[in-house]
Amino acid sequence: MAYQAIYRKWRPIVFEDVVGQGHITETLKNQLENGRTSHAYLFCGTRGTGKTTAAKIFSRAVNCKNPKNGSPCNECEICRGILDGSIMDVFEIDAASNNGVDNIREIIEDSKYVATEAKYRVYIIDEVHMLSGGAFNALLKTLEEPPAHVIFILATTEAHKVPQTILSRCQRFDFKRISPDDIIRRMREIAMGDGLSITDDAYELLARLADGSMRDGLSILERCISQVGTELTYDKIVSVLGIAGSDSLFSTVDCINEQNAKGILEVINNLMSEGKDLHIFIDNLIEHYRNLMVCKVTDTPEALLDRDAKEVIRLKAQAEKTSFERLSGAVSALSASRAEAKWVKEPRVIYELALIKLTRPELNSSYDALLERIAACEDKIKNGVTLAAQPTEAPENKPEPPKKKEPSGRLFVPVDKASLSPDTPSVMAARKWDKTAQAIVRKHPHLHPTVMGRKVTVDGEGIILLYDKSEAMLKKMATTFLYQITEAVCGVIGSQIVVKTAFLEEIEDNLIDFWNLGPAIPQEDMAQDTVDALADRFPELVEMTDSSEFLEYNPEDDNFSQEEISEDSDREEFLEDNEMMSDDE
Repeated sequence: MAYQAIYRKWRPIVFEDVVGQGHITETLKNQLENGRTSHAYLFCGTRGTGKTTAAKIFSRAVNCKNPKNGSPCNECEICRGILDGSIMDVFEIDAASNNGVDNIREIIEDSKYVATEAKYRVYIIDEVHMLSGGAFNALLKTLEEPPAHVIFILATTEAHKVPQTILSRCQRFDFKRISPDDIIRRMREIAMGDGLSITDDAYELLARLADGSMRDGLSILERCISQVGTELTYDKIVSVLGIAGSDSLFSTVDCINEQNAKGILEVINNLMSEGKDLHIFIDNLIEHYRNLMVCKVTDTPEALLDRDAKEVIRLKAQAEKTSFERLSGAVSALSASRAEAKWVKEPRVIYELALIKLTRPELNSSYDALLERIAACEDKIKNGVTLAAQPTEAPENKPEPPKKKEPSGRLFVPVDKASLSPDTPSVMAARKWDKTAQAIVRKHPHLHPTVMGRKVTVDGEGIILLYDKSEAMLKKMATTFLYQITEAVCGVIGSQIVVKTAFLEEIEDNLIDFWNLGPAIPQEDMAQDTVDALADRFPELVEMTDSSEFLEYNPEDDNFSQEEISEDSDREEFLEDNEMMSDDE
């Protein structure tokens, strides 16, 4: 006999063997025993939950000559004929490949004939949601009033795609996801029948990987057996499937909580060396964060987690060290990196960058990262900030305050302030920075937060863009596009200078006020030549006008006067609207 896959070999043949769907199998058995079967059924549920299996058992039970408690005997000629395919009164159709109107019309024409050997003709239409609109319309009338000898069983994983007119004509049964305990119990039966040796933790891992699907769990079991033999352990399954063990997940979260970027890179490197799939690792890490969230928000996580007691204890301990905001931010960041990694050739870089950012919340400007930082501040305020007691010393014994370290020559080149003037290229560039920033943003819109409204200063080489410590990412972006920024600055002033970036606190003691440069103006000359002095010092701000238009201030009578206003013009100012001055006046 040809080899059969485990899930086919051990497919249930009676209702009692169907795993985790007792609410459905009991109802079907009662209908069969009482003779109250319907003409149309709709079986809904996720993959591998027993929809097609239940439909096949029902097709034999409704035609069986010797049913046992509503289940088929599988011994009479009808049951054996349906099982081996020699009786053609049970039809199974895949709607994914037979979804046209003509396919449904063939079924409708065929259903007019009575069953040849069995009592009923049973049509099982799998993935019925794949039928076209015309095919559904063709099936509609027959489904509503089929011949007395016909039963339709429709199966689908996406019931919302089935027209309401079809749903209203069927008895609907929703198949649940199979629990890990039910999957483990069924696997133990299969292992005993096939002579397999599987450890308890391996059973738990297989049930977790099955994700509610009995067929998926058995397929994974068969893959592992084909590679490592009949003795399965937790480590062997992890090795075969290329998934990360729970220790890697706990280590990764610990590194994130401790802000240990180096540890993150070591974990990723170990996974790659062992041939693990990083996509699966990130999926498992997202699930791990979900488990931590459950432990964080509930007092009884055991009821909601498919984990053994030992691992639940570890999850609780780790959840206590992690804030809810950090959990939320990690899930968002990892989900975004998972989506982005699908489109790049080297996903490792995307995942490493996302994980390292989680260790450095100050570099992350996302909404979740800001919430995490705010929550950390609130905790400090709530718990109080403990300051170390400072020893009291006599004034004469107080140590001198440490001097600030001077910035390196590469960061700031000293310059004599007296040598600077408004015509110095660096000063011109600093004064025209707002104009330059607008030109940069027009050409490179993504640099808007990096250059607009930016503080600048000058040194012996050119200008320096200044950033706060919290703006490390903006500074890095400016450094990346420094060539484009320098090109724009030089274009505005028409000279070649150097453009650099620096943190404000690194050179705050060396800032130069480039708006107040040039020799001091004597006090006696200030009143005589104020406008000329302003024009010399700030040519960009002062526009020359006729001096006759300026008002003079007389401190004696505390009144303003305008020397060149005539008496006539003075009188004309007080004429009412629409009045004319006569010649006599």
